[in-house]
Amino acid sequence: MADLRVKAAGVEFPNPIIVGSNTPTMDWIQTKKGIDGGAGGAIVKSLFSEKGKMGRKFPRPRFKLYDYKNYPGYPEKLPHAFTLNSLEECSAFGYEEYMADINKTKEEVGDKGIIMASLSGVTIEEWIEMVKLVNETKADWVELNVSCPFAADMGVKMGSGAVEMTAEVVKSCKDLLKKPFSVKVSPQTVDQSAVAKACEEAGAQSINLSARFSGFDLDIDSARPIGPGAQGGWGGPYFIGYGLKNCAIAARKLDVPIIGGLGVWEWQDIIKYMMCGATLVQSGIGILLQGHDVSKRWAEKINNWLDAKGYKSINEIIGIALPNILKTSEVARAQEGVFAKIDANKCTKCGVCKRSCMYDAISVTKAGAIINNEKCDACGLCIEVCPVDAASMVRPQMRAN
Repeated sequence: MADLRVKAAGVEFPNPIIVGSNTPTMDWIQTKKGIDGGAGGAIVKSLFSEKGKMGRKFPRPRFKLYDYKNYPGYPEKLPHAFTLNSLEECSAFGYEEYMADINKTKEEVGDKGIIMASLSGVTIEEWIEMVKLVNETKADWVELNVSCPFAADMGVKMGSGAVEMTAEVVKSCKDLLKKPFSVKVSPQTVDQSAVAKACEEAGAQSINLSARFSGFDLDIDSARPIGPGAQGGWGGPYFIGYGLKNCAIAARKLDVPIIGGLGVWEWQDIIKYMMCGATLVQSGIGILLQGHDVSKRWAEKINNWLDAKGYKSINEIIGIALPNILKTSEVARAQEGVFAKIDANKCTKCGVCKRSCMYDAISVTKAGAIINNEKCDACGLCIEVCPVDAASMVRPQMRAN
Protein backbone atom coordinates (compact mmCIF):
# COMPACT_ATOMS: atom_id res chain seq x y z
CA MET A 1 0.00 0.00 0.00
CA ALA A 2 1.37 3.42 -0.99
CA ASP A 3 2.55 5.78 1.75
CA LEU A 4 0.18 8.75 2.11
CA ARG A 5 2.31 10.67 4.61
CA VAL A 6 3.46 14.16 3.59
CA LYS A 7 5.62 16.73 5.33
CA ALA A 8 5.17 20.51 5.32
CA ALA A 9 7.12 23.09 7.35
CA GLY A 10 8.72 20.24 9.27
CA VAL A 11 5.36 18.76 10.30
CA GLU A 12 4.40 15.25 9.20
CA PHE A 13 0.76 14.71 8.24
CA PRO A 14 -0.75 11.18 8.13
CA ASN A 15 -2.18 12.05 4.70
CA PRO A 16 -2.58 15.24 2.62
CA ILE A 17 -6.31 15.70 3.27
CA ILE A 18 -7.10 18.80 5.34
CA VAL A 19 -10.50 19.81 6.68
CA GLY A 20 -10.79 23.44 5.64
CA SER A 21 -11.60 26.21 8.06
CA ASN A 22 -15.41 26.30 8.00
CA THR A 23 -18.44 24.87 9.79
CA PRO A 24 -16.97 21.31 10.11
CA THR A 25 -14.22 22.79 12.31
CA MET A 26 -16.40 25.12 14.40
CA ASP A 27 -15.39 23.51 17.71
CA TRP A 28 -13.45 20.58 19.15
CA ILE A 29 -16.35 18.16 18.70
CA GLN A 30 -16.65 18.78 14.96
CA THR A 31 -12.89 19.04 14.41
CA LYS A 32 -12.35 15.70 16.13
CA LYS A 33 -14.99 14.19 13.85
CA GLY A 34 -12.94 15.44 10.92
CA ILE A 35 -9.77 13.71 12.11
CA ASP A 36 -11.67 10.56 13.11
CA GLY A 37 -13.26 10.70 9.66
CA GLY A 38 -9.89 10.23 8.01
CA ALA A 39 -8.37 13.67 7.44
CA GLY A 40 -4.68 14.17 8.13
CA GLY A 41 -5.25 17.62 9.58
CA ALA A 42 -7.86 20.28 10.24
CA ILE A 43 -7.76 24.06 10.12
CA VAL A 44 -9.99 25.27 12.95
CA LYS A 45 -12.51 27.95 12.03
CA SER A 46 -10.76 31.33 12.12
CA LEU A 47 -10.62 33.51 15.21
CA PHE A 48 -11.45 37.10 14.29
CA SER A 49 -9.92 39.84 16.38
CA GLU A 50 -11.95 42.19 18.55
CA LYS A 51 -12.34 44.78 15.78
CA GLY A 52 -13.91 42.10 13.60
CA LYS A 53 -15.98 40.42 16.30
CA MET A 54 -19.25 41.22 14.49
CA GLY A 55 -18.44 38.14 12.42
CA ARG A 56 -18.82 35.90 15.50
CA LYS A 57 -22.61 36.28 15.26
CA PHE A 58 -24.07 34.49 12.25
CA PRO A 59 -27.14 35.36 10.13
CA ARG A 60 -29.93 32.76 10.32
CA PRO A 61 -30.14 31.10 7.85
CA ARG A 62 -26.73 31.62 6.25
CA PHE A 63 -26.38 28.93 3.56
CA LYS A 64 -27.75 28.86 0.03
CA LEU A 65 -27.06 26.08 -2.51
CA TYR A 66 -27.70 26.52 -6.21
CA ASP A 67 -28.19 23.58 -8.62
CA TYR A 68 -27.74 21.00 -5.87
CA LYS A 69 -30.80 19.08 -4.76
CA ASN A 70 -32.48 19.29 -8.18
CA TYR A 71 -29.74 17.05 -9.61
CA PRO A 72 -31.14 13.85 -11.22
CA GLY A 73 -30.95 10.97 -8.74
CA TYR A 74 -30.42 13.22 -5.68
CA PRO A 75 -29.70 12.39 -2.86
CA GLU A 76 -28.17 9.06 -3.89
CA LYS A 77 -26.31 10.88 -6.65
CA LEU A 78 -24.69 14.25 -5.94
CA PRO A 79 -23.92 16.92 -8.55
CA HIS A 80 -20.40 17.64 -9.72
CA ALA A 81 -21.03 21.34 -10.32
CA PHE A 82 -23.02 23.61 -8.04
CA THR A 83 -22.66 26.83 -6.09
CA LEU A 84 -22.55 27.46 -2.35
CA ASN A 85 -23.17 30.96 -1.06
CA SER A 86 -22.73 31.46 2.67
CA LEU A 87 -22.32 34.26 5.16
CA GLU A 88 -20.41 32.71 8.03
CA GLU A 89 -17.24 34.67 8.59
CA CYS A 90 -15.42 33.23 11.59
CA SER A 91 -15.49 31.25 14.82
CA ALA A 92 -18.21 32.16 17.30
CA PHE A 93 -15.56 32.20 20.05
CA GLY A 94 -13.74 35.07 21.69
CA TYR A 95 -10.03 34.87 22.49
CA GLU A 96 -10.17 32.81 25.69
CA GLU A 97 -12.83 30.40 24.43
CA TYR A 98 -10.93 29.86 21.20
CA MET A 99 -7.64 29.01 22.87
CA ALA A 100 -9.41 26.68 25.29
CA ASP A 101 -11.16 24.96 22.39
CA ILE A 102 -7.84 24.49 20.55
CA ASN A 103 -6.39 22.81 23.64
CA LYS A 104 -9.41 20.58 24.06
CA THR A 105 -9.25 19.62 20.38
CA LYS A 106 -5.62 18.56 20.58
CA GLU A 107 -6.19 16.68 23.81
CA GLU A 108 -9.02 14.71 22.18
CA VAL A 109 -7.28 14.13 18.84
CA GLY A 110 -3.81 13.37 20.14
CA ASP A 111 -1.41 12.16 17.46
CA LYS A 112 -4.13 11.09 14.99
CA GLY A 113 -4.01 14.38 13.11
CA ILE A 114 -2.54 17.87 12.92
CA ILE A 115 -4.57 20.65 14.57
CA MET A 116 -4.14 24.00 12.88
CA ALA A 117 -5.34 27.21 14.54
CA SER A 118 -6.40 30.09 12.29
CA LEU A 119 -6.14 33.80 13.08
CA SER A 120 -7.43 36.92 11.34
CA GLY A 121 -6.81 40.42 12.67
CA VAL A 122 -7.41 44.02 11.69
CA THR A 123 -4.44 45.87 13.15
CA ILE A 124 -0.88 44.65 13.56
CA GLU A 125 -1.33 45.02 17.30
CA GLU A 126 -4.27 42.59 17.21
CA TRP A 127 -2.30 40.11 15.12
CA ILE A 128 0.53 40.20 17.64
CA GLU A 129 -1.85 39.79 20.57
CA MET A 130 -3.48 36.71 19.01
CA VAL A 131 -0.12 35.18 18.07
CA LYS A 132 1.07 35.47 21.66
CA LEU A 133 -2.08 33.76 22.87
CA VAL A 134 -1.96 30.90 20.35
CA ASN A 135 1.71 30.31 21.14
CA GLU A 136 0.65 29.05 24.55
CA THR A 137 -1.86 26.55 23.19
CA LYS A 138 -1.39 22.94 22.09
CA ALA A 139 -1.99 23.75 18.42
CA ASP A 140 0.39 21.96 16.05
CA TRP A 141 0.25 24.71 13.46
CA VAL A 142 -1.01 28.27 13.01
CA GLU A 143 -2.55 29.80 9.91
CA LEU A 144 -2.51 33.54 9.34
CA ASN A 145 -5.78 34.10 7.48
CA VAL A 146 -5.44 37.23 5.37
CA SER A 147 -8.03 36.07 2.87
CA CYS A 148 -11.56 36.05 4.31
CA PRO A 149 -13.60 36.91 1.19
CA PHE A 150 -16.10 39.25 2.78
CA ALA A 151 -14.64 40.44 6.08
CA ALA A 152 -13.92 43.93 4.77
CA ASP A 153 -17.62 44.31 3.99
CA MET A 154 -18.21 44.49 7.75
CA GLY A 155 -16.54 47.88 7.71
CA VAL A 156 -13.10 46.78 8.93
CA LYS A 157 -9.94 46.41 6.87
CA MET A 158 -9.23 42.72 7.01
CA GLY A 159 -9.30 39.63 4.82
CA SER A 160 -9.43 40.20 1.08
CA GLY A 161 -9.92 43.90 1.74
CA ALA A 162 -6.45 44.15 3.22
CA VAL A 163 -4.35 42.32 0.62
CA GLU A 164 -1.70 45.04 0.69
CA MET A 165 -1.12 44.32 4.41
CA THR A 166 -0.38 40.62 3.86
CA ALA A 167 3.43 40.81 3.76
CA GLU A 168 3.48 43.22 6.69
CA VAL A 169 1.35 40.85 8.76
CA VAL A 170 3.73 37.97 8.00
CA LYS A 171 6.80 40.02 8.93
CA SER A 172 5.21 41.12 12.19
CA CYS A 173 4.14 37.62 13.22
CA LYS A 174 6.87 35.28 12.00
CA ASP A 175 9.47 36.03 14.66
CA LEU A 176 6.88 35.85 17.44
CA LEU A 177 5.32 32.55 16.35
CA LYS A 178 6.64 29.50 18.16
CA LYS A 179 4.83 27.09 15.84
CA PRO A 180 4.99 26.16 12.15
CA PHE A 181 2.67 28.40 10.18
CA SER A 182 1.00 29.05 6.85
CA VAL A 183 -0.42 32.18 5.30
CA LYS A 184 -3.82 31.99 3.60
CA VAL A 185 -3.70 34.28 0.57
CA SER A 186 -6.78 35.82 -1.02
CA PRO A 187 -7.55 34.99 -4.68
CA GLN A 188 -9.29 38.37 -4.93
CA THR A 189 -6.21 40.15 -6.21
CA VAL A 190 -4.61 40.73 -9.59
CA ASP A 191 -1.92 38.07 -9.07
CA GLN A 192 -2.35 35.65 -6.17
CA SER A 193 1.05 34.07 -6.85
CA ALA A 194 2.79 37.45 -6.50
CA VAL A 195 1.17 37.99 -3.10
CA ALA A 196 2.13 34.43 -2.15
CA LYS A 197 5.74 35.07 -3.18
CA ALA A 198 5.83 38.25 -1.13
CA CYS A 199 4.60 36.23 1.86
CA GLU A 200 7.33 33.65 1.32
CA GLU A 201 9.95 36.40 1.17
CA ALA A 202 8.50 37.85 4.37
CA GLY A 203 9.02 34.50 6.12
CA ALA A 204 5.94 32.35 5.47
CA GLN A 205 6.67 28.65 5.94
CA SER A 206 3.71 27.51 3.82
CA ILE A 207 1.09 29.15 1.61
CA ASN A 208 -2.63 28.34 1.51
CA LEU A 209 -4.25 29.29 -1.81
CA SER A 210 -7.71 27.88 -1.19
CA ALA A 211 -9.86 30.85 -0.16
CA ARG A 212 -13.24 31.47 -1.77
CA PHE A 213 -14.45 34.58 -3.56
CA SER A 214 -17.24 36.90 -2.47
CA GLY A 215 -20.48 37.39 -4.34
CA PHE A 216 -24.26 37.21 -4.28
CA ASP A 217 -27.27 36.30 -6.40
CA LEU A 218 -30.25 38.59 -6.94
CA ASP A 219 -33.99 38.06 -6.59
CA ILE A 220 -35.37 40.02 -9.55
CA ASP A 221 -38.88 40.31 -8.06
CA SER A 222 -37.71 42.07 -4.90
CA ALA A 223 -34.48 43.52 -6.36
CA ARG A 224 -32.68 42.23 -3.26
CA PRO A 225 -29.76 39.83 -2.82
CA ILE A 226 -30.94 36.29 -2.06
CA GLY A 227 -30.34 35.14 1.51
CA PRO A 228 -29.17 37.49 4.28
CA GLY A 229 -29.07 40.41 1.83
CA ALA A 230 -25.34 40.97 1.45
CA GLN A 231 -22.35 39.42 -0.27
CA GLY A 232 -21.08 36.10 1.04
CA GLY A 233 -18.47 33.47 0.34
CA TRP A 234 -19.03 32.20 -3.19
CA GLY A 235 -17.68 28.87 -4.33
CA GLY A 236 -18.23 25.25 -5.22
CA PRO A 237 -16.79 22.44 -7.36
CA TYR A 238 -17.11 24.50 -10.53
CA PHE A 239 -14.26 26.70 -9.22
CA ILE A 240 -11.65 23.93 -9.34
CA GLY A 241 -10.26 25.13 -12.66
CA TYR A 242 -9.40 28.49 -11.15
CA GLY A 243 -7.85 26.84 -8.09
CA LEU A 244 -5.71 24.45 -10.13
CA LYS A 245 -4.47 27.29 -12.32
CA ASN A 246 -3.43 29.40 -9.34
CA CYS A 247 -1.79 26.41 -7.67
CA ALA A 248 0.26 25.59 -10.77
CA ILE A 249 1.37 29.20 -11.23
CA ALA A 250 2.39 29.53 -7.57
CA ALA A 251 4.15 26.16 -7.55
CA ARG A 252 6.56 27.39 -10.22
CA LYS A 253 7.44 30.44 -8.10
CA LEU A 254 7.43 29.21 -4.49
CA ASP A 255 9.93 27.15 -2.55
CA VAL A 256 7.65 26.59 0.44
CA PRO A 257 4.87 23.96 0.59
CA ILE A 258 1.46 24.84 -0.84
CA ILE A 259 -1.94 24.04 0.64
CA GLY A 260 -4.22 23.75 -2.37
CA GLY A 261 -7.96 23.63 -2.58
CA LEU A 262 -10.98 25.44 -4.04
CA GLY A 263 -13.74 23.28 -5.39
CA VAL A 264 -12.43 20.01 -3.91
CA TRP A 265 -15.37 17.60 -4.17
CA GLU A 266 -13.92 14.17 -5.04
CA TRP A 267 -10.78 12.16 -4.33
CA GLN A 268 -9.53 12.82 -7.85
CA ASP A 269 -9.50 16.55 -7.06
CA ILE A 270 -6.91 15.96 -4.34
CA ILE A 271 -4.65 14.18 -6.82
CA LYS A 272 -5.12 17.01 -9.32
CA TYR A 273 -4.02 19.64 -6.81
CA MET A 274 -0.98 17.62 -5.79
CA MET A 275 0.00 17.09 -9.42
CA CYS A 276 -0.17 20.88 -9.76
CA GLY A 277 2.27 21.34 -6.89
CA ALA A 278 0.28 21.21 -3.65
CA THR A 279 1.64 19.24 -0.69
CA LEU A 280 -1.60 19.44 1.30
CA VAL A 281 -5.15 19.78 -0.05
CA GLN A 282 -8.04 21.18 1.93
CA SER A 283 -11.74 20.65 1.40
CA GLY A 284 -14.44 22.75 2.95
CA ILE A 285 -17.63 22.27 0.96
CA GLY A 286 -16.82 18.64 0.10
CA ILE A 287 -16.72 17.66 3.76
CA LEU A 288 -19.51 20.05 4.76
CA LEU A 289 -21.98 18.38 2.38
CA GLN A 290 -20.69 14.79 2.30
CA GLY A 291 -19.84 14.41 5.97
CA HIS A 292 -16.61 14.01 7.93
CA ASP A 293 -16.19 10.36 6.97
CA VAL A 294 -15.73 11.21 3.30
CA SER A 295 -12.03 11.82 4.02
CA LYS A 296 -11.56 8.15 4.86
CA ARG A 297 -13.18 7.12 1.58
CA TRP A 298 -11.03 9.61 -0.31
CA ALA A 299 -7.86 8.29 1.32
CA GLU A 300 -8.78 4.71 0.42
CA LYS A 301 -9.53 5.66 -3.18
CA ILE A 302 -6.27 7.60 -3.47
CA ASN A 303 -4.35 4.67 -2.03
CA ASN A 304 -5.94 2.26 -4.49
CA TRP A 305 -5.15 4.58 -7.39
CA LEU A 306 -1.52 5.03 -6.32
CA ASP A 307 -1.12 1.26 -5.99
CA ALA A 308 -2.66 0.66 -9.41
CA LYS A 309 -0.30 3.21 -10.96
CA GLY A 310 2.75 1.74 -9.25
CA TYR A 311 3.52 4.68 -6.95
CA LYS A 312 5.14 3.88 -3.61
CA SER A 313 4.47 7.27 -2.03
CA ILE A 314 2.03 10.07 -2.70
CA ASN A 315 4.98 12.46 -2.69
CA GLU A 316 5.93 11.07 -6.10
CA ILE A 317 2.99 12.85 -7.76
CA ILE A 318 3.59 16.33 -6.33
CA GLY A 319 4.13 18.72 -9.23
CA ILE A 320 4.31 16.09 -11.96
CA ALA A 321 1.71 17.87 -14.11
CA LEU A 322 3.60 21.18 -14.18
CA PRO A 323 5.75 20.37 -17.26
CA ASN A 324 2.59 19.40 -19.15
CA ILE A 325 0.71 22.65 -18.55
CA LEU A 326 1.21 24.85 -21.60
CA LYS A 327 1.08 28.59 -22.01
CA THR A 328 -1.68 29.64 -24.39
CA SER A 329 1.03 30.68 -26.88
CA GLU A 330 2.27 27.08 -26.94
CA VAL A 331 -1.07 25.49 -27.86
CA ALA A 332 -1.34 23.94 -31.36
CA ARG A 333 -3.52 26.14 -33.59
CA ALA A 334 -5.30 25.97 -36.95
CA GLN A 335 -4.34 22.35 -37.59
CA GLU A 336 -5.24 21.09 -41.05
CA GLY A 337 -7.58 18.16 -41.61
CA VAL A 338 -9.38 18.35 -38.27
CA PHE A 339 -13.18 18.24 -38.23
CA ALA A 340 -16.03 16.58 -36.36
CA LYS A 341 -17.70 13.32 -37.33
CA ILE A 342 -20.99 11.68 -36.33
CA ASP A 343 -21.56 8.00 -35.56
CA ALA A 344 -24.81 7.26 -37.42
CA ASN A 345 -25.41 4.17 -35.29
CA LYS A 346 -25.60 6.33 -32.16
CA CYS A 347 -27.24 9.48 -33.53
CA THR A 348 -30.89 9.98 -32.48
CA LYS A 349 -31.51 12.95 -34.84
CA CYS A 350 -32.32 15.19 -31.86
CA GLY A 351 -30.76 18.25 -33.51
CA VAL A 352 -29.03 19.55 -30.38
CA CYS A 353 -25.69 19.68 -32.21
CA LYS A 354 -27.21 21.60 -35.11
CA ARG A 355 -28.64 24.38 -32.95
CA SER A 356 -25.28 24.85 -31.23
CA CYS A 357 -23.22 24.96 -34.45
CA MET A 358 -22.37 28.58 -35.24
CA TYR A 359 -20.67 27.51 -38.49
CA ASP A 360 -23.83 25.99 -40.05
CA ALA A 361 -21.80 22.85 -40.63
CA ILE A 362 -24.43 20.39 -39.39
CA SER A 363 -27.62 19.24 -41.03
CA VAL A 364 -30.04 16.63 -39.69
CA THR A 365 -31.33 14.08 -42.19
CA LYS A 366 -33.34 10.88 -41.97
CA ALA A 367 -30.03 9.06 -41.58
CA GLY A 368 -28.94 11.33 -38.74
CA ALA A 369 -26.73 14.40 -38.31
CA ILE A 370 -24.21 15.04 -41.08
CA ILE A 371 -21.08 17.21 -40.89
CA ASN A 372 -20.03 19.46 -43.76
CA ASN A 373 -16.24 19.17 -43.50
CA GLU A 374 -15.71 22.33 -45.53
CA LYS A 375 -17.67 24.41 -43.05
CA CYS A 376 -16.68 22.62 -39.81
CA ASP A 377 -14.23 24.65 -37.73
CA ALA A 378 -13.55 21.72 -35.36
CA CYS A 379 -14.54 23.79 -32.34
CA GLY A 380 -15.72 20.64 -30.55
CA LEU A 381 -18.99 22.05 -29.19
CA CYS A 382 -21.06 19.36 -30.89
CA ILE A 383 -19.12 16.75 -28.93
CA GLU A 384 -19.87 18.54 -25.68
CA VAL A 385 -23.62 18.89 -26.25
CA CYS A 386 -24.47 15.54 -27.87
CA PRO A 387 -26.62 13.63 -25.33
CA VAL A 388 -25.62 10.20 -26.70
CA ASP A 389 -21.92 10.82 -27.45
CA ALA A 390 -22.37 10.32 -31.18
CA ALA A 391 -20.00 13.18 -32.10
CA SER A 392 -16.20 12.98 -32.06
CA MET A 393 -13.12 14.39 -33.82
CA VAL A 394 -11.40 12.70 -36.73
CA ARG A 395 -8.15 12.83 -34.77
CA PRO A 396 -7.32 13.71 -31.17
CA GLN A 397 -6.11 17.04 -29.90
CA MET A 398 -2.44 17.70 -30.61
CA ARG A 399 0.23 19.67 -28.77
CA ALA A 400 2.46 22.29 -30.29
CA ASN A 401 5.57 20.78 -28.71
